[in-house]
Formats: sequence, C-alpha cells, structure tokens
Amino acid sequence: MREKPDGADRPAKAWWRELTIVACALVVSVALLIVFHAAGDPAWVRRELAPAPGSAAAIWQVQTTFLSVGFAGLTIAAQLFAEAPLAIGTSRKRVLSYIGASWFVTVGLAGNAVMGLASIWLPSATAVVIAFAWLTATAVLLMVSTSRLTQLFGHPSRLDDVVRSSLIETLSDRFDRMARRYSDARSGVEDLLTADSTRTSTRAVSTLHVPAPQAGRVIRAIDPESVRRAIASLGPSAGAPGDDPPRILLDIRPGDRTRLGATAFRIETSARLDAAEAGRLVELLQSSIELEPPEAVTAYEETEHEIATLVDAIGTNLRSGALATAERALELLGEIVQGVWMAGLERADASEGASLSRGSGLLESIDDVEQDVLLSPQVAQVFVTATTTRTLEAARSGAGDYIDECLRSFMRQWSDILNHGGPEFDPLPVRIVASVRNLTLYADTSADEPNGLRSRGTWAMVELVKLALDAERPDIAKLAAEELRGLFELDPDGSARSEVRAGLLVLSGWLRYLGEMDDRRYTPDPDFAAVLVADGSGADILAARSVVEAGTPFSRWDRWETKSTASGSVSSSELPDFIDRAQAELGPEAQPK
Repeated sequence: MREKPDGADRPAKAWWRELTIVACALVVSVALLIVFHAAGDPAWVRRELAPAPGSAAAIWQVQTTFLSVGFAGLTIAAQLFAEAPLAIGTSRKRVLSYIGASWFVTVGLAGNAVMGLASIWLPSATAVVIAFAWLTATAVLLMVSTSRLTQLFGHPSRLDDVVRSSLIETLSDRFDRMARRYSDARSGVEDLLTADSTRTSTRAVSTLHVPAPQAGRVIRAIDPESVRRAIASLGPSAGAPGDDPPRILLDIRPGDRTRLGATAFRIETSARLDAAEAGRLVELLQSSIELEPPEAVTAYEETEHEIATLVDAIGTNLRSGALATAERALELLGEIVQGVWMAGLERADASEGASLSRGSGLLESIDDVEQDVLLSPQVAQVFVTATTTRTLEAARSGAGDYIDECLRSFMRQWSDILNHGGPEFDPLPVRIVASVRNLTLYADTSADEPNGLRSRGTWAMVELVKLALDAERPDIAKLAAEELRGLFELDPDGSARSEVRAGLLVLSGWLRYLGEMDDRRYTPDPDFAAVLVADGSGADILAARSVVEAGTPFSRWDRWETKSTASGSVSSSELPDFIDRAQAELGPEAQPK
C-alpha cells in the first residue's frame, strides 16, 4: 500500500474537525427549522424579529452572491499557485489553511443548504433568523479569507514566511516519521553485524558481495533471524593465526530504494568460500530483506519531487532575466535547507542530521541550481550574494557541518568561473574573495562557537588559492593569497593568525611540490612565492605547524595529491615533506622536530 504523504495528517485532522463542527451546526439548524415550522415561532420572535415577506429568499440570494465572490477569489488565487514556490503542494495547503478557505467553503455551502430548506420547505420567522446567522458567519469568513489572501500576495515577505515554515515543518516531520518507522528495523540488525572499522589484521581478505534481491524496491526491514543464521554458518576463522574472524557488513538501510547491481551485504573471510557455501549464504541473506509494495515511495523521493518545482522555477527565472524573483526563490531554498538541517540536529546527533539533509536531495538541489552560475555575470552575482547570506545564517545557527556546505558553494562557483568563465566574469573572483574574507572576520558572540566561521573561512581562503592554481590562473591565486595574508592586519585580537600561518605553510609546501613534480600548475613567480611565506617567530611557525598536524577544518589539503587512475584513486603522501622544507626555510628556530 502506498504510504500516505508525510505532513498530511495534521491538515486531514483539521479538515475532519471543521467538517464535524459544521455538520453538527447543520443538523441542529435543520432540526430547529423542522420544530419551529411544525410548532410555530416563539412569541418573542414574532414580536421582536418578525421578518418581512420574502426575507428568507433574499438572504439566500445574498448568500449565493457571497459564495460566488469567494469562489471567484479562490479561482484567481489558484492561478497563482501554478508558480513556484506556491506550486509546491505543501505550500498550497498551508496558504489555503492560513486564509481559512476550508472554513469558508464548508460553512458557506452548509448555510446555503439551510437557506434553501428555510425558503422552500420549512419557512418560518425563526428560519429567517437562523438563515441570517449562517449569512453572518459566511460574510465574516469571506472577509477574513479575503483580507488574509490580500495581505499574503501584497507582502511577498509574509508569503515567503508562510511557505518556508510549511515546507520546513512538513519535510522535518516527514524525516522524523521515517526515522521512527525504520529505527527498530535497523537496530535489530546492526547489533548483529560487525562494524566496518573493527578489522585489525593487515592480511588480504576475500570479499563476497551479496546483491539486493530486486532493484527499484523500497526496503521495509531486514530479518535478524536470517542474518543470525548466516553468521552462525560462517563459524570461526579457518585461516592463519592472527586473521580476523569472518564478518558480515551491511551496505543498505531500511527505507532505502534498491538499485540495480547494488550490494546489500559484504561477507569478508580470510579464505575464499566455495561455490556451494557462497550460494547458500547469498540466498540466506537475500531472504532476510523484506521489501515494501512496488508502489511505495520513500520520504526522500517525495521531498525531491517537491523541491524540484522550486529548483525549476529558479532556473526558469534566471534564464528569463527575472533575477529579483530568482534571488527570492534561491533565498527561500537556502532557508528551507537550513531549517530542515537544524531540525535534524535537534532530533538527533549532528552526523545523522547531516545524513538526512544530504539524503533528501536538499543539498543536491543547491548544487543543481548553481550549475547556472555561468549564464551571465549578473546571475553569478546573484549566487555569490545568496551564498554569503546562507553562510551568515549558518554561522548564527552554529552548525559547523552546514557552514562547510555553504562554503563549498563558494568553491564550486569559484572553480566554474575560473575554468569556464569568459573575460566578462573577471570581476567575480574579486567579489568571491572579498565575501569569504568578510565572512572570516565575522564573529557571533551568541553562537556556541563564536569564531567557528573564522577558522573555516581561513581554510576556505586556502582552498581558493589551491583551486586557482588548479585552473592555471596564477594572477587570481596571488590575489586570494594576498587576501589570506591580509587577515593578519584585519584580525583584531590575533586569534586567527596561527590558522593563517598554517594555511600559508601548506600553500608554500604545495607550491614547492608542484615545482618538484614539474606540474603545469606550478608558477615560478617569485612575488607569489613571497606572499606565501609565513611571518612570525620560530614559536609562531611551530604553533602553525601544530595546527596543520592537528587537523584543519573545511580544507582537506591531505587529499590534494590524490590522482585518478584506471584502478581507482591513489593518494601519495609527499606533501608533508614539502611542508617540512617550507618550514625549514623560515629559520633554525622553525625547524620541524
């Protein structure tokens, strides 16, 4: 059975609550019409509220007019729902709920039915009073709905708030429900299987890959009993002394959709299993995988479908030149991503929250949008501004992983502009460098890590220099290096100077590495090499080297040497030696120990 779309429970409950209230009022009204039509009107009604002849029909006509006006307004509003972000189903539901459309429709139609009965079959003076009460309720709801609808579409910021809150709430609830649904299914199996990091032997192992039984199906659960039998059948290790025992590793999770040829389990043994034993284990492990019905969809897929509407709208507006509209939608997308990310952190640990956001396709949607950065310099400017805003908001939230994701947007834009941009994009690198520099100087005293952005921003500047060298743009690399060095003067309390020296030390070693390898990215410019020389005493240089060895935020300079080959990626470890040389050239007090 297809899973009900997440986030639909609360609107459904609200609708049934409204329907129940209106239905009760309708039943009571009809009962009163019957009673007073048969028994006659009370004396005080005939004396104080005696209606003129034809009053019930006149009220019914006014009621019909109100309904026509209200339905016409909803029809006009529905035409606006064809444009993002209102084209997203969750947004439409929230807007309709905000303006009280369901109340107006149910009360108006029920009142129309009451007036019809009062005018045709159950006339009385009291019936006119009841009809007037329904007319008043309809008129009030019409005014409320029209007023709220006018406020929304007359104030785009308020409309964005409604859409943003609805999407964040719906997507967060969706992931929360998915996590609760599949958490028990995961825990029962993960307790049985060996962690991937527990292997201690350095000897080669034989790995048997167990494929998923069917492709394109959602995994509901994994039967622990079948996995337990597979583990028991492996028995203890029959290899040489010191070998690790056989183990089974899980490569899928309940809630994921299987892919063609994807590995579900890995069986690692010290010796190759014979064909009969391997076939039996494969069959046993595949039988442990329980699948959802073929029509089931995952929470990730529903989210990707909704966000795709907003992503398409951003691309369409960028290509049509509606940059203000595109910037508004891009800002909204960033706020939704951050809201879902932070909601995940509040429910679970940081790594799980990051996993949920990445898996949902939210971060990938930003990557997709940024592929349009080269449409024009104006479009690139929109992306730089939006990324700066997102990074500032991430810094205020204190989510370190999300700050890294925002800074990586700068890296993608930087690489695309340097590698594929024409001369008309020349002002953009200067703007990106200035944005990262300004972000590096930002400190939020209310955040858990007031200087969290400072350290990450410093190493983002280091990555900008490296990427400029990769693009064979030494002039831009020198510009970014000068801005990195300039953080010495711009840093008021000197807390980031060790990070700056560490970054300069890594870049100086990288430049020497490129020269030694006779790499085409090497630039022999002595002025550029001079910019990369770290200033300070011997103790300052040693402190900077300690920063490098302790592990750096954001930048993965230890992977700069990674090379792609036919058999995979190979990473050498020569760069630390060149960093040692760069450190040694700074004087005897800075000699590496």
